[in-house]
Amino acid sequence: MLTEEKRKLTAIGKQEEFQVIFEKLTTNKDLTFSEKSLILATAIIFLKHYENDNRFLSYADLSYYIILKYSLKYGDYNPLFDFSANFGFYPIVSTLINQDLHIENNFTDYLVSSRLEEFRNPKDYIETLEQNLKSQKFLDDLANEKGYLAPTSFGKSSIIVDYLSKNLAANTKVGIIVPTKSLLMQTYQMIRAADLQKRIIMHDEMYSNEDSFIAVFTQERALRLINRKDIFFDILIIDEAHNILKHDGENRQVLLSRLISKNLKANPDQKVIYLSPLIEDIANIRLSENQEIETHKIKFNIKEPEIFELTTDARKYQFNRFINQFYELENGYQNKFKYIIGNSKKKNFIFESSPVRIEKTAKEFAIFLPTINNDPEIVRVIEVLKSEVHEEFYGITYLKHGLIYLHGKLPDIIKEYLESKFRELKNVKFLIANTVILEGINLPFEVLFILNTYRLQGKELINLIGRVNRLNEIFNSDGVELEKLLPRVHFINNKKYTNIHNNKIELLRSRVFKDEVKNPTLQSYDDSKVSENEKEKNTKLKEDEEFLFNPVTNEKDRLKQYLIEAGIIHYYNNIDSFIDSFSYKIINLKNSSPWERLDMLEKINHLFIEGNDISDYEFIRLSNQPARNYYSNYIYRSRKLSFNQRILNQVMYFESLADSLDPQRRKLYFGDTYGEERYDPTIENSKPAYINLRKKDKTEKVNLAVVKLKMEDDFISYKLNKFVIMLYDYQLISKDDYNMFIYGTDDEKKISLTKSGLTINLIFKLDSDDQLKNIDFDPFNNLVANPKFKSYLDNLNDLHRYELNKYIQFTANT
Repeated sequence: MLTEEKRKLTAIGKQEEFQVIFEKLTTNKDLTFSEKSLILATAIIFLKHYENDNRFLSYADLSYYIILKYSLKYGDYNPLFDFSANFGFYPIVSTLINQDLHIENNFTDYLVSSRLEEFRNPKDYIETLEQNLKSQKFLDDLANEKGYLAPTSFGKSSIIVDYLSKNLAANTKVGIIVPTKSLLMQTYQMIRAADLQKRIIMHDEMYSNEDSFIAVFTQERALRLINRKDIFFDILIIDEAHNILKHDGENRQVLLSRLISKNLKANPDQKVIYLSPLIEDIANIRLSENQEIETHKIKFNIKEPEIFELTTDARKYQFNRFINQFYELENGYQNKFKYIIGNSKKKNFIFESSPVRIEKTAKEFAIFLPTINNDPEIVRVIEVLKSEVHEEFYGITYLKHGLIYLHGKLPDIIKEYLESKFRELKNVKFLIANTVILEGINLPFEVLFILNTYRLQGKELINLIGRVNRLNEIFNSDGVELEKLLPRVHFINNKKYTNIHNNKIELLRSRVFKDEVKNPTLQSYDDSKVSENEKEKNTKLKEDEEFLFNPVTNEKDRLKQYLIEAGIIHYYNNIDSFIDSFSYKIINLKNSSPWERLDMLEKINHLFIEGNDISDYEFIRLSNQPARNYYSNYIYRSRKLSFNQRILNQVMYFESLADSLDPQRRKLYFGDTYGEERYDPTIENSKPAYINLRKKDKTEKVNLAVVKLKMEDDFISYKLNKFVIMLYDYQLISKDDYNMFIYGTDDEKKISLTKSGLTINLIFKLDSDDQLKNIDFDPFNNLVANPKFKSYLDNLNDLHRYELNKYIQFTANT
């Protein structure tokens, strides 16, 4: 919001007559005839001010809000029809006509209704005028780099398909880059459904020298492909492109910058598409001054959230973002959970910040929810979770109350399965989760309750709120409910604020938030306000990135480039010392008998850990023999078992540690998220990253085992595998050794299935059930199955059926 705009709205809000009427409208109190006339006239005046100066976007928002509230309150839809017809909010126009809420009574009405089909998207929904024009201009734009910036649920997925349909040539290599594995699968399914007649790959090792393909990759997989196969992408589509502005400890955003730069160096004619709901100024994501990125931005959102707050003294307020006013509505709520129940709808999202807090909140909330009896669908899911996870899994207990909890420390397939059940089961009304929900499938939330605003700034709040009442859920469902255009968002305070109200709420007053550029590789990055330590780290990082693009003439520099590319350089405090150590050690290793006899974990310890100054605490644990033994057993044996058996094994292991006579052995590493104690309290500044298993009961151990399996899988996938890949690239292990560690098999078909997304344990189940012969790949790399597999699938439990249906299509004669 512009300063002048904010100042004028604040001044208007202080005018007593307007203030009284606007409060009544906002809080759904009855207006007199004269008050109705005045507030509608005010809306027209604000709209005219916007038409005179298009910089004042909030004036148009305010006009729309007034008219929408009035029409919904009084069932008088003529003002809403007129506004929507003139402003181009055609989905509303279409709904009003189809539901007989507006009768066409003049030539303009007939003209608008007759042209609505011109704004129907091929996916069969009506677009707004702005959406239609901007998306068409985007598709017609021939610029090499361009961004499509639109609010959440404004058709960015359709834009990908439409752009590819128009731009796929015979030898086009496309990379669609997504930030997470959850989005990778969702995007893959979208591309597969579009039937673009191209080979689709989801893993860099699925590439087989094709001249043309569509790769749905994370940035890591895309970089591995162009580095190893010496190819480039003709088109890069960067989904959730605002992530490039960030910078976290894993440097994943730097990898995204590197991918764009490397591909540009190999292909100066590359096309790069940036998609985001959160970038304010596209120039902020430039990597160089001479980079030009065309912008196609949708400014107006058809939804206007209604913001409520429950304060710690049990008072409920409603916030009017336009004039920065809090209106007290009522008080006396006994606790936050009764407040949530009293303000809930069919599908409710409760936001918490961390996995531990999510589990604690779910436990506390379930007490206030009635037990759901005799729902066969919930009973079936509970039976699946008992057999495939464990009968003491917390998720089972809470599901009996129509409650699901999710966070990033739940195994992916369990998390995704429960997401699908929240969508499908009508008696499951509540979902408690953190930002992990932004990375997966779209869910039909009708109300949002925010219990914690830690690390949520303006853009994060907008993105979170945008998940409520997505446009496709409003307009593509049976019986359109226009009330959903006013999604309800409740902030529930958990601590005292000096001014009573949660100050994060007032961030929502603005509709525009400046980009926070934290990625040091971006042109617009400014380090003038960061600490000297941070400056030093960022300088080193930029030097490493520049080093990657320099020609090298000796083996040590080539090794350093490899370490930077692989993300291994950050594991060592003195990289030059490690390079010297590694170079010395490998001279006599190849084909030596002692080396060949070492298992993989011992090889990693010898080459990468012994004698080196390591900065990564999780990795340095492998310097201990018991840790190496544990991971060796986990990787070569445990991963092939069913998930339930893995839980049982983990619980047995926990119990053996809990019974140890050595107090230190009773402590198990769980990282910062779950850790409660320090391993050695005498070590100054050490973190509480361990759990004392002696202090946990059986149910707690079971649920910690669920979390631990996810942690271990992530540690292996994102850290340990880097070193195994390096051993293979430096020809220090065989291909069979590599495959057995990474994929759990040396069978090429099983490896291909793993690369396509199936879990290792499910593949081994299919093998034991003699079903691998009934599935294969079509010419476009889609998994397909024959009629025999269909019969087999029908007899599987719901979880296995869900997982296989995500990946497998059936042949026409199935």
